[in-house]
Amino acid sequence: MPIPILQPKQDTCDSGCNGIPDGFIETAITDREAKLDFMRQKTTQMGYRFVGRHSAIKVCSWTKESIRGKNVCYKNKFYGIESNQCVQMTPVMFFCNFNCLHCWRNFDYMLPQKEQWDEPKHMLDGCIDAQKEILQGFRGNPNANKMKLEKAMVPKHVAISLSGEPTLYPHLPEFIDEIISRKMTAFLVSNGTRPDMIENLLVHQPTNLYISFYGTNPEMYRKTAVPMEKNFWENVNSSLRMLGRFDCNTVIRLTLSKGLNFTDPKGYANIIENSGSKFIEVKAFMAVGGSRRVMQYTDMPLHAEIQEFAAQIESSSSYRIISEKPDSRVVLLAREGKNFIGIE
Repeated sequence: MPIPILQPKQDTCDSGCNGIPDGFIETAITDREAKLDFMRQKTTQMGYRFVGRHSAIKVCSWTKESIRGKNVCYKNKFYGIESNQCVQMTPVMFFCNFNCLHCWRNFDYMLPQKEQWDEPKHMLDGCIDAQKEILQGFRGNPNANKMKLEKAMVPKHVAISLSGEPTLYPHLPEFIDEIISRKMTAFLVSNGTRPDMIENLLVHQPTNLYISFYGTNPEMYRKTAVPMEKNFWENVNSSLRMLGRFDCNTVIRLTLSKGLNFTDPKGYANIIENSGSKFIEVKAFMAVGGSRRVMQYTDMPLHAEIQEFAAQIESSSSYRIISEKPDSRVVLLAREGKNFIGIE
């Protein structure tokens, strides 16, 4: 049977595109199932659409901007994806083993237990249907580009990055296979704490595999990512060392925050150099959504500071700066001798 899509009572958010209402975490109930129900209700009111038991989508602001003909995501500039045809989703909305201070979606994450996991095919169908249903609202928008809107109704890209840690979903390899089998591209963003799952993906490769990396030593990592499990440092580094074995585009993303991990560029360069990753994204933390509960606007590095940090990594490694997007405060570096796999 098709997976049901939970409809929102309202598709707005009072505190911004990805805002978290005041008291969201503080009023959450300690009983696990009651807490999950509470979180589903709150996030549905914020514009998230739930698909089945544990998956969700939210139309990205860049998708909306693209349909209006205004701007596109930096992934369009760097990797060629069409922002208006991108489905931003997660197979594990409330499940993560980190509670990163800089996370946009600070939902008081928990670890999965004995979950009933939805099948990949039905999950993908439900996510696409939910995205198309939301975008129907643009048909009455005079600022919408009609051609871009029509193309948006035929998604070409799935960003597995909305919330949570997707490698906690046990059927992730089959989900990626399902995406690729439909001639769509798949970008997977992981924190790298499940090296066994990363290794499984060697025979189920996405289009782009991201590993987010948050510090050059365990103490910095613990302060920034607030991990729930032991051995996080060893597991992340195991995943990083596997990146050179992948044929797909591999990316290490540094999300940098002042006062937490915006330091030691040579340390980052040394670790990244041993990974074999094709690309590095050096990106500023952005004070939006749930991160504003614990972070300040002054914690965001300026783009000029990100440029300088990237330049220091470049001078200490075999990676070279090849692109940037100032409005997203991100710089892209590529490893010398590595070929980029373009997106059709």
